[in-house]
Amino acid sequence: MILVLMPAFDEERSLNDLLPRMPGTIGEHAVEVRVLDDGSRDDTAGVALRLGFPVVSTATNRGKGATLRTALEALQSLEIDRWAAVVLMDADGQHNPDDVPRLVAPILDGTSDMVVGSRYDSNAGRGCAPWNRYAIRCLAVAIMRHVVGIRITDPFSGFRALSPVATQHIELSGDRYECELEMAFCLGRHRMRIIELPISKIYGEGMTTMGSRHGPLLGRIAVISGYARTIVREWRRASSPATGAMPLVRTP
Repeated sequence: MILVLMPAFDEERSLNDLLPRMPGTIGEHAVEVRVLDDGSRDDTAGVALRLGFPVVSTATNRGKGATLRTALEALQSLEIDRWAAVVLMDADGQHNPDDVPRLVAPILDGTSDMVVGSRYDSNAGRGCAPWNRYAIRCLAVAIMRHVVGIRITDPFSGFRALSPVATQHIELSGDRYECELEMAFCLGRHRMRIIELPISKIYGEGMTTMGSRHGPLLGRIAVISGYARTIVREWRRASSPATGAMPLVRTP
């Protein structure tokens, strides 16, 4: 079985369109989608349940990182062979369900431990991405490449597939959007096999919830601060003689 974990905060509108488009099977594997309702103020949980998808809800909004940390910790307590692959996918409509089979293929054939869906792997330009996201990505990619030694084009992508072994090695500490960046560092330290595959760039009005807690400006400042703290922490850890050099991430 392939498990899809879908963090969601106030996504009732997007889930109405997204969930019916999710694949029910991939090859011989059934696909189970679990909506992780992060204290939504709207009918996110109700929409998912009415469409027939299981929901795990929290009473208050804790953040994407905290939501994924709880879900992944729960997986780590189960048998490692219970799932053939685990997919992480946002609920805001920015990820195309048609890309899921391509992302899980290297996991299913045993050639990768994490497949990152990159919005830039096939085109390094900005494209339709907002300027603020593009600038932040360029800065983070440069720092990771030149300071830490990890080569990855879209470290903030929330669309990725993991092997069961990889899920056992992920340790998240941040509560917000830095969780994807933490995963790359964490699996790099454990010398997991990481590749990237191109995915669609889908942006639309009202899709992002980055500023839903503090407003657009303060929300983005908080996100950037979380990224910066993660990079500095991992830079120091990689520079420590006890940990040694970080391995390079392989891309196809």
